[in-house]
Amino acid sequence: MPRCKMEIDRAVIIALLVWIGGLVPTKQTLAQATAYTVTELPTASAAGQIPCRINNLGDLVGSTGDFGAGTGAVTWNHGTLKRKQLGVLAGGDYSAGFAINDAGEVAGASNTGNAIVPFFWKTLGGLQRIPLLRGDNCGQAVSINRYGHVAGYSSGPNGARAFLWTRRGEVRNLGSLPGGNYSRACAVNDSDEVAGTSSSPGGDHAVVWTTDGNIRDLGTLPGDSSSEATAINNSGEVVGYSNGRGSVHAFLWTAATGMQSLGVLPGGDSSRALDINDLGVVVGSSASSLGDHAFIWTEQIGMVDLNSAASANLGVLFIEAHAINSTGEILVMGKAAPSGEMGVPEDHDCAAAPRASFLLIPTSAQSKIPGKRSIRLVIH
Repeated sequence: MPRCKMEIDRAVIIALLVWIGGLVPTKQTLAQATAYTVTELPTASAAGQIPCRINNLGDLVGSTGDFGAGTGAVTWNHGTLKRKQLGVLAGGDYSAGFAINDAGEVAGASNTGNAIVPFFWKTLGGLQRIPLLRGDNCGQAVSINRYGHVAGYSSGPNGARAFLWTRRGEVRNLGSLPGGNYSRACAVNDSDEVAGTSSSPGGDHAVVWTTDGNIRDLGTLPGDSSSEATAINNSGEVVGYSNGRGSVHAFLWTAATGMQSLGVLPGGDSSRALDINDLGVVVGSSASSLGDHAFIWTEQIGMVDLNSAASANLGVLFIEAHAINSTGEILVMGKAAPSGEMGVPEDHDCAAAPRASFLLIPTSAQSKIPGKRSIRLVIH
């Protein structure tokens, strides 16, 4: 994740037009335009900031290192992008927020002087330590649903184990696949279905822990040896990536279709799906010899590069889209494109280009921003 300092008065606002085509019953292509306002959060200090996730209201959560010594968990308000520091647990000097729900409650991790442990945060009450599984000494909380239930993992001498914590204070060991000895949760939906990864005799596999306490092996793409889940939506659809034969491919899993590959961008050789919203729209990153490009995927049009002449004119290459909410707002990571060009190999420069975070907001979901420059361009 990038580290950058947010300065609202220096935010770069452009409009990005993505061309999304769908098939109509007559099998003619129906063009449907979606415009985005792109706000850059520029790198302004070495300490920087790391926005991580976005809720359906547009609030962000992550961490920043510019509040003094150490790194602290923060949220950013969707209307003003004003930051709120969440603090640290007693005895600690580090915390990070990894997920935020629409009530503004946060799941994350903080140290306590000798270990990093999971926490739950809410406005009234502040940071609350989530208990670890018996015998463990550290862990992290990585996802939170609308009810404040938290998924994460607890680890110790016997390895990592996925857990689900509820507001009643219960911490449930989610277990692992038969023959496996560790597991990690990555996301929980509003039905308390948890997606993650478990070891098995056949390698690490993406899994879903169901509400009845069972674990479901999602398998791998054909011919692959392992897979990892990264997100689950409220329909129970899971995304992630499958590994094998020297390549990695993004996948979408549904109960009806099983695991299917989402492909790669033209010229790409690998891809990773990192998030999915309740409409089934997937975001992630696709790689080639020229570097990583952020993508958006829908069932109607498949995988589309989020880069265009608009981002090139801004002098930015979007390399990873790592979060999307139900209104279509996308949190992406980018870096300076050498000489304004996209598609230049990553080792072209003597020094690595600095990275920054960007927020892509559909203009249909917001009022027009007066006095800002608008560029209408098309991504094919």
